[in-house]
Amino acid sequence: MEFELTDKKILNILQTDFPISARPFLDIAGAIGITEQEVIDRILNLKKIKVIRQISAIFDSHNIGYKSTLAAFKVSEGSVDFAANIINSHNGVSHNYLRSNEYNIWFTITLPAELDLEEEIKVLSKESNASDYLILPTLKLFKIGVNFDMTGEDNASFKFFSHDDFKDDVDINVSDFEKCCIKELQKDLEITPEPFKNSSVYLGISQDKLLNQVKDFISEKKMRRFACVLYHQKAGFSYNIMGIWKSKPEDVDKNGKLMSSVKEVSHCYQRPVYPGRWEYNIFTMIHAKSKEEAFKIMKDISALTGINDFDALESVREFKKVRVKYYV
Repeated sequence: MEFELTDKKILNILQTDFPISARPFLDIAGAIGITEQEVIDRILNLKKIKVIRQISAIFDSHNIGYKSTLAAFKVSEGSVDFAANIINSHNGVSHNYLRSNEYNIWFTITLPAELDLEEEIKVLSKESNASDYLILPTLKLFKIGVNFDMTGEDNASFKFFSHDDFKDDVDINVSDFEKCCIKELQKDLEITPEPFKNSSVYLGISQDKLLNQVKDFISEKKMRRFACVLYHQKAGFSYNIMGIWKSKPEDVDKNGKLMSSVKEVSHCYQRPVYPGRWEYNIFTMIHAKSKEEAFKIMKDISALTGINDFDALESVREFKKVRVKYYV
């Protein structure tokens, strides 16, 4: 799909520099030299043709009282659909994929911190008839930020988040007022001149107070950003793979930072190993415009890090992809 340059500029701003103001689309209009109404009309069209999936707050689950993990189930070929339906039925599961590995069903699950995450996964594995499973929480975050550079300009400033952006001593106490704000801010934003107005009225507060709360959430590391999420296939990034890497333990930090420097890498994590069962300790998500480009990026990362023991887990089928809903 081809986009006009103006649309590309709008998409870049929506992903990385969404203005936290009462008239954000007016601010975007001023930045690129068009009218507020044209910005609104273009965004509405990009939503209509399913380029923009959603514009909303993106929260850090851990810092607002939740916990999450990646999990992988080993399921027989004949039981894949049955298992996928069982997993999909769990309200805490946001992403679920069939991938090209003996551990073939991969999903993320997020739960309130007081619940037993491992027990939930254990129950799901039994109900799904999985012969084995892996629980793969994040041990260290090197990079997260699914931002697609639509203009391809050398000076395009694309933000991502790394371990250094997050505090280990975050106060994860969430007040009742904050919970109410979280429930509103995680909804898809209205595309109107004052998109925060109805939420502030619903909450019984001024727009300024709501916008200040957004800024507080960001400064307190409870919100990663307020931004749009794209349908990556429609945005031109039609191929993605999960790269798994066996790094020497003493080189994990170095290699994680090197991998994070590759712009096509949207996520990079250290995850636990299970000796004799699973020994890949670094995970990357790579978004590319073709399978050939994605595998070239994998080879480039191998050359960059010197890691020769790696694999690419292709997304064979998407079973579920939804946003996590907090405090509902």
